[in-house]
Amino acid sequence: MNRSIRVLYLTLAAGFAVLVLMLGYWQVIAAGELDERADNPYTLEKQRLVDRGRIISADKVILAESVTYREKGQKYYRRYYPQGALAAQVVGYATSRQGSTGLEQQYNRYLAGSYGTGAILDRLRDETKDGADIRLTLDTRVQKTAEALLSGRKGAVVAIEPKTGKVLAVASSPGFDLNQVASDFASIRKESGAPLLNRATGGLYPPGSTFKVVTATAALGSGTWSPSSTFDDKGVYVVDGKPIYNSGKAKYGLHNLTDALTFSINTTFAQIGDRLGGRAMGREMTRFGFARPVEIDLPAGEIAVSGRYRDGKLLPNEQRDSDSARIAIGQENLQVTPLQMAMVAGAIANGGRMMRPYLVRRVITRDGVVVKQQRPQEVGSVSSAYIASEVGRMMGSVVSEGTGAEAGLAGLSVAGKTGTAETGDPERNQAWFIGYAPADDPKVAVAVVIEDTSGTGGTEAAPVAGEVMRTALSIGPVPGEPSA
Repeated sequence: MNRSIRVLYLTLAAGFAVLVLMLGYWQVIAAGELDERADNPYTLEKQRLVDRGRIISADKVILAESVTYREKGQKYYRRYYPQGALAAQVVGYATSRQGSTGLEQQYNRYLAGSYGTGAILDRLRDETKDGADIRLTLDTRVQKTAEALLSGRKGAVVAIEPKTGKVLAVASSPGFDLNQVASDFASIRKESGAPLLNRATGGLYPPGSTFKVVTATAALGSGTWSPSSTFDDKGVYVVDGKPIYNSGKAKYGLHNLTDALTFSINTTFAQIGDRLGGRAMGREMTRFGFARPVEIDLPAGEIAVSGRYRDGKLLPNEQRDSDSARIAIGQENLQVTPLQMAMVAGAIANGGRMMRPYLVRRVITRDGVVVKQQRPQEVGSVSSAYIASEVGRMMGSVVSEGTGAEAGLAGLSVAGKTGTAETGDPERNQAWFIGYAPADDPKVAVAVVIEDTSGTGGTEAAPVAGEVMRTALSIGPVPGEPSA
């Protein structure tokens, strides 16, 4: 073969190979990135041709689906949310103009049919498979109760199964109608109270006295104290020249550790935190999952990290020079999410074992094939089963005779802890309750926060928690669904 022809042949062959490789890269590997670009007109058109899968609750209520419409003779699909505002921040939205959030974003590849080997062929053929359905652990009966009790107030509720990590409800108030996103997103953004924010997973609040559950666990774990250890309260405890008082500057005199949790005695828990020190308190926080992202199936940008913050920066848990006395009572720049505190309650309820919370039970194709399934997964141990049971008994006293009485349920034992955190305005509080029921065989753990209220955790958050737990305990298994 003539040398010149050989060179020309090799050049053309190499060019063709590069063309094939580049075409494959842009059509297959980089297709997902291109599809996410809001300025891609092809993507806008293509999204209207996708029959996205449904989002279905544990009790078989459709929360999101695609409906058809015609434009110039062409059949298109648009997203429709039959329940409107129910679980809006969790379900999320998916539009060609505003993008996607929540489960719509996290499970987009399944909902849009862009998974498996068939998806590669579809891209090359410029076709799209029907999306798969996602089946949730969230139950609309529990969700509706939580949202109704929050109505008109800013706040959040999280309810989980402590033994499995299944999320039964994630409520955030105020909310918004998912169907309004495509038609009038500007109005939603203008509404007061940040309705687009998922307060349950992305809102950060001072935990107040609910954090004493963590401190009580550390105290018993140290071996220095037991539930019957005695203290003599004088009404004030001074650290570095700064006094710590009880609520209302009350004085309790002789009492034990169970009494201290029952009546939320600041001075006792401050003394315990001071003696434990920053390192020991930090280690306990680490065991409970503080200062690291919660592993839940939602977009990372919608999940805030609980811990201590200074100037907007997250601090490490273990710092020798930290004010462990104030950390022990839920102060000292502590900021937590309701999800994190539900996990705290859930870990105590589950014998000291913390489970990973999850929202999606399984992903199923239109013809019934399960392509993804999630099962209970332990993420860590916060204490021994014995210590967890002792802390649980102390939390039971909080509800039976202490600050959490409003969370009590007739005929059932409830374990919990209230919290009333300051806001900077002496007349306004952040009201908390965390707990679980039944105390002797936990089926549901909850965390409730009510923002900017004149009430306390006992008067505002505890009744909400009680009703949410009552609803969760009243629902039976869904027909046709396995219990595990």
